[in-house]
Amino acid sequence: MSDKNDILEEQRRAREEFLKLKKMQQGELDAGPKPSEVAYVPKTPKEKLANFWFQYKWHTIGIIASIVVLAVLITQCVNRPVYDLEVVYFTYTPILDDQVDKVSEYFEKIAKDVDGNGEVNVQTVNCSVSKSSSDLQYRNTMLTKLQSLIAADEKALLFITDEDSIEYFDNIASESGGLFEGEPFVFGEEFYKETTSENFGSLPEGLQISCRRVNDTVLEKKGDIAKYYQEANRILKVLNEK
Repeated sequence: MSDKNDILEEQRRAREEFLKLKKMQQGELDAGPKPSEVAYVPKTPKEKLANFWFQYKWHTIGIIASIVVLAVLITQCVNRPVYDLEVVYFTYTPILDDQVDKVSEYFEKIAKDVDGNGEVNVQTVNCSVSKSSSDLQYRNTMLTKLQSLIAADEKALLFITDEDSIEYFDNIASESGGLFEGEPFVFGEEFYKETTSENFGSLPEGLQISCRRVNDTVLEKKGDIAKYYQEANRILKVLNEK
């Protein structure tokens, strides 16, 4: 008897489910949200972490990458040396980085701590280029760098040239009275001895150094130009007294 009642009960439930399904299909009964539309609420810390990573993975990666790049840039800025003076080297006989470093070391022995940070740092900016170079792009790059130094860099007041390269400056500044002040100082034996590279030998003969004119130029309006100009002329005086 019990088995018969169970069968009848199952049949009744089946009829109810069938009628319910039919009403849902006809729109007479709300079917409720789909399983995929039911909001999932993570409960455990592991579930919450997994859900956060799923929702904000690319946002998190982007933020971390930005922080890393920013940290690298800040580190580079902090560790970048602050130069007390810049010496521009422009001849038509190219020199190598090791020789450029020797020139910087030479002037660091003479220069003073202009910015007051307790260190003397001099940068030699290598703009040397060969007249016979077939690489016009490189040549134009060097000349563009040279012109930008002349136009706006208040620390770049000392220029090393030779008899050929100094004509370049005479040509570009002929209408304004010339780029340099007075006669250039011609380097002697002591300079070449101090700047000789173990790997690449001595610098080309006939090098000379000049201080650029500041009066009636755009550099005259630079806030710190007076101290750089004073230091450049002091260095020339020291060289003349050697």
